[in-house]
Amino acid sequence: MKKLLSLLLSCALTALLSLSAYADAPALSGVYAAPRVENASGENGDTEPAASLLYIYDDGSWKQYDIHNGTCELSEEGQGGYGGGADPAGLGFVRLYPQPEAAPPAPTPAAPRPAPVVYESGGELYYDEGTAGIRITGYTKYSGESSFRFPSAGDKVAVISPSALPGAEQTAATAAGLRSWGFEPVEGRHVYGEVRTLEECLEDFRWALEDPEIKAIFCVRGGYGATEVMDALEDGLIEAAGKPIIGYSDITVYHGAWTRAGLPSVHACMSGTFDDFPEECAEAEKRMMTGEIPAYACEADAYCRAGTAEGILIGGNLSTVAAALDTAYDSTGLDRPYILFLEEVGENMQHIHRYLTILKHKGVLDKAAGIIFGEWTELPADGTGNYGEARGRLFDSVEDMIARQFLADLDVPVAFGFPAGHGEMNYPLLMGAAARLEVTEGSYTLSWPMSEKA
Repeated sequence: MKKLLSLLLSCALTALLSLSAYADAPALSGVYAAPRVENASGENGDTEPAASLLYIYDDGSWKQYDIHNGTCELSEEGQGGYGGGADPAGLGFVRLYPQPEAAPPAPTPAAPRPAPVVYESGGELYYDEGTAGIRITGYTKYSGESSFRFPSAGDKVAVISPSALPGAEQTAATAAGLRSWGFEPVEGRHVYGEVRTLEECLEDFRWALEDPEIKAIFCVRGGYGATEVMDALEDGLIEAAGKPIIGYSDITVYHGAWTRAGLPSVHACMSGTFDDFPEECAEAEKRMMTGEIPAYACEADAYCRAGTAEGILIGGNLSTVAAALDTAYDSTGLDRPYILFLEEVGENMQHIHRYLTILKHKGVLDKAAGIIFGEWTELPADGTGNYGEARGRLFDSVEDMIARQFLADLDVPVAFGFPAGHGEMNYPLLMGAAARLEVTEGSYTLSWPMSEKA
């Protein structure tokens, strides 16, 4: 074999030197080799190595060199395609140049996963996906922006709904819950009701921001409408207020506005906090409202990607993040490293794919130092809008679709399943503040290193 390789190299050099003698020589488009069987024997009775080397040029001409008895010589040449234009590979040749491109690896089948728990809501069947095991490893005291402060026990907290209107019972439950935590809740004039104008919504929001006695803003619910409010709000009010806002879902818009103003905000449950909410989640939210920041350790699944990232934590509800792109309250537009958090509710796989595609096209995923995906809740159990169905059933889950479609060319740490969003657990996140994500095999951690030990 070594002798044959040596002869092939020698023959290749001979052919190239012969070609280089012509100034107008055609460009080489392919080189092929094929072993040949010969009966000639060497001194020890061994069969001599024999082979053919085929050169094909861009102008359609070709030359074949044969190796036998230790020599290399031109045996045939022609014009118009070797073998009548047939693929040399079908005639026993192996392509040496150009090297064939490596075939992309076939998608790795997803690991078997337990069947989702299907539940009924409003006459329709749904399931949830992506909840990781979690534990709080400790608390630290926030020590960031000097012009900002969290409320203390006894402080007044505005109870408003700057997105959709809640009911009177939701509002009362929120106020009672805040009171049980030691705060003094103060309801906005237009926090609930059957109808409300944009100006009335803005009136509550401006009051909550400008009243110096109000130390925090607690939203009763999300829904829809925050983009309209932010489009109409005067510049500078949020930064001048220097107080946190608490909420999630459509409140994602306000988290972006707070981040753009250089202030932290609390991504956490709203009225549901005080209605059969897991005790550890509620306790973490209560403590974060007073500036005690939890550090989390979570279970990592097979889709997570190892690595460490540092940057301000931004994001929230996926469709709302996409709707805020290129606005004055788009937190992805800041020229600072960021860790992106995303979750969604009530959208099928096709819609989730569409929103992520928007973020991909806008460079939001590519610019992220790290990505944390939360829960995907109320996915249609009948398969409606399952993007995987249109791709040969390639994707068996949202996580699987994300890993294959959006992470292939990203080299950043990625975590899946953080229990924040619209699921039964909604652990609080400090948005707009410097965070650290560390993903290792089997687990990942999320913390805010700028805080000090409580």
